[in-house]
Amino acid sequence: MHFATLDFALLYWLNHNFIPHSVPVLQLVSYTTTFISIAMVLIVLIISIVKRSKSIRKQFYILALVLILVALVSQGLKQIIFRERPFSAHPSIEKLSQGGGSSFPSGHSLEAFAIATSLSLLFKKKKIVIPLFIWAMLVAYSRMALGVHYPSDVVGGIIIGILIGWSVQWAFNRFNSKGANRCPTSTCNP
Repeated sequence: MHFATLDFALLYWLNHNFIPHSVPVLQLVSYTTTFISIAMVLIVLIISIVKRSKSIRKQFYILALVLILVALVSQGLKQIIFRERPFSAHPSIEKLSQGGGSSFPSGHSLEAFAIATSLSLLFKKKKIVIPLFIWAMLVAYSRMALGVHYPSDVVGGIIIGILIGWSVQWAFNRFNSKGANRCPTSTCNP
């Protein structure tokens, strides 16, 4: 079976076999992605201010940078790689949510997985990590069930999102370890 055929077949099944009466919940999950992402970043900022914690403030900077990169990469890829939305290309796919422009990658999935990855690397507690990834998976699922993205758009968004979340954390750690090597602890200001 050809990849595009399989991609469409999975989308068709997801778009026509979701839990009855779940569309409003799926739409809510989908619509609130950016609000939830921004809220999580702001919560980390508020905690850093309340606790007067420089380490938590660094985590805020990491999350803010992740959100900026998500917007740039997602929109940049959508400009470079144009893919028609499934509901436009296939009349049998019912559009149940907003979606316009290029289909690849799924910006919602990219954002949700970038934030979930970044937060899970910063706060390595199961009570934080598990709900974050459940939320991210619900976002990804909702984009397919609502007919606005192919599974390959969502998988692409997931992979890119995880890479952004991981690479920003890696770069911050690398930068901080180089800075620590240049400045012996006895001469550095805390």
